[in-house]
Amino acid sequence: MQLTTIARDDLSPELLEQLTRFEQDLGVYTGLQDRLTDLVQEEQRLKQQASTFEGRADRTDASWKAMAQSATIDQGKINEEIERSAQLRKDAQALRLTAEARSGVQGAVVIQLAEARMKLGHAPGTINKAYQETLLSNALAREGVRETLLELFALSRALFLKSIDEHDGVLSSCNGQRERQAKTQELTWRTFGLEVQKLFDGAEHGIQAPALAVMPSTVQREVLVETPGDLMRLRQACKA
Repeated sequence: MQLTTIARDDLSPELLEQLTRFEQDLGVYTGLQDRLTDLVQEEQRLKQQASTFEGRADRTDASWKAMAQSATIDQGKINEEIERSAQLRKDAQALRLTAEARSGVQGAVVIQLAEARMKLGHAPGTINKAYQETLLSNALAREGVRETLLELFALSRALFLKSIDEHDGVLSSCNGQRERQAKTQELTWRTFGLEVQKLFDGAEHGIQAPALAVMPSTVQREVLVETPGDLMRLRQACKA
């Protein structure tokens, strides 16, 4: 059976208010994620460029050293290569210092991200629970569903009671008729559940209930914190 989802305009005022507030906070959070991603990518670009310069410097060093060992030494050319190598290393160092200086900005964004995710808190679970409860209630109230389930249950119960002797070991341990009846009812429902499980034949593992509020995955360098204590330790780590 395909669940019929609920249009946004048909949500209860309370659920719509919760969803709107969540989406506003989520917008702040994803904006910070984008900011951190940009910072990380820029840092990687700077470091990659620095490595490129250092590689060129290594090749330049090898070049002038080879010149110095040749039969005809061109000291002017050697000096040019030495200066070129030194400049490349200087440029590489400048890039690495720039990347390091920006780590403080990254740290600040990491803290803001952790705070923003903590603010979102358990909102998705609360919102989705209310939404899914409404979907389930609507589905069960759909015309014909109750009658079909009752018919299936009645058949399952009848078959179970006809083979109740197979459970005599469990039922014989009951103290009194009341406990026996309760155990019989429990086994009846368990048998019906097994019938449904056989009907699904594993299909239940591949289906997900609809959700209104979904949290995005974390991004590179993002740190998850769950308690105020974790957040405090993150702040201390970023300062260090």
